[in-house]
Amino acid sequence: MEPVVHDLGSKRERLSGATPLERIAALADAGSVQFDAPPGPSPHLARYGIAARDDDGIAVAHIRVAGEPMLVAAQDERYLAGSVGERHGAALLAMLECARREHPVAVVLLLASGGVRLHEANAAELALARVLRTMLDARVEGVAVLAIGAGHVFGGTSVLACAADRLALLPGSRIGLSGPRVLESVHGKWEIDADDVHDVDTVFGAAARSHAGHVELLADDADVVRAWVTRAAQERAPFEAQVYAMHTRLSARISGEPTHMPAFEALPCFDGATPVDRDGRLWRRPECWLTPPNPGATLGPAEAHAQDSALLLHVAAPRGQGPDAIVLVEDSAGHAVSRAAEMRLVSQYLAHHAAVLALLRAQGRRLVGLLAGVGHSAAFFANALQAPVLYALADARVVAMEPAVIARVTGLDASGLVEDDPLLGQPVRHFAAQGGIAKIVPGATLAAIGL
Repeated sequence: MEPVVHDLGSKRERLSGATPLERIAALADAGSVQFDAPPGPSPHLARYGIAARDDDGIAVAHIRVAGEPMLVAAQDERYLAGSVGERHGAALLAMLECARREHPVAVVLLLASGGVRLHEANAAELALARVLRTMLDARVEGVAVLAIGAGHVFGGTSVLACAADRLALLPGSRIGLSGPRVLESVHGKWEIDADDVHDVDTVFGAAARSHAGHVELLADDADVVRAWVTRAAQERAPFEAQVYAMHTRLSARISGEPTHMPAFEALPCFDGATPVDRDGRLWRRPECWLTPPNPGATLGPAEAHAQDSALLLHVAAPRGQGPDAIVLVEDSAGHAVSRAAEMRLVSQYLAHHAAVLALLRAQGRRLVGLLAGVGHSAAFFANALQAPVLYALADARVVAMEPAVIARVTGLDASGLVEDDPLLGQPVRHFAAQGGIAKIVPGATLAAIGL
């Protein structure tokens, strides 16, 4: 399929290279922009020698597009690569909560971000997970969410982008979960040459993503973007229909690809449980359904899709059958970091998984997260962190980034930080202190998590 470029032949007013305020103004009807107050400067950056900004790299506004009320957020890639810190995430969350109250015609996300701000690891990951959950709840309630990659979109922000009703990129932008430098550092230049622009764009570039059918491609023109936003908001389908349609699309992308379900420790919550699907990706007890952990294994497109197939088949439909509670048992080595996973846009599979969980919540299912081992990066925040309540075992760990990355990004000695630092520390007590854990429990029993 050739890339589709929406171009009305109008006089160009570029969004790429513009400031967030300029992007919002270009999208909005003249005189309709009402900016929200900035979220305030991050309290976490001074120790890194980084000057905090009052807007924390994001602008939010109420606007009108073609006369219709909308909410818009625009990220600033010039400030810490547009990364989502705690205050940045709070601004997004407040906007989406406002959308759920006011029901505008659409929420528009003008994205340009490297993902979770690693300097604020625990607080930032929790903030972005709450944004994702609230955004999906807004979609359930009928608010159209439209995402546009105005710059490069990586990390957790790519999952957020893929969880929108519609996703478009501007020419020259890129999208992916693990960026080219990460792939090269893990696998070497034979996997991808991060200095080769053509090689990088073959995997992550807007034209390649559009050609593969992953995203839409827009001309870098404000009138074109405005027309797309107006049309996309009008064409919005019901949330449940979108979930099933996306599941079919993703299935075709991985057709015939094998999956592997690793063995896992017989946790007490699985006592008396039986698998309901061939691969054991969904288990059932009289009190609840359980999704098993993936200890030591990464979650790739095929694995995520297999999990969702089981949930949609056995839990979402037929409705009313089986227990109401679903326990999401978390323990994995994170998302798959490979060229193959990125070529399939693994971000979209994780976003779809979060959407499936949102559908189950909308159907009245009670989601409970249980961090039994390692909660790792995007695989964690798209899964157990999507549950309204999360419990954890005392020896569980939250890995927003590996020690070597901590040292490279922050310039600090990581040896003690991974155990003792409130923001960067991996023991679950630090994540609990941020408000991410309802209770640290002594054992993985149903009674311990209120079931």
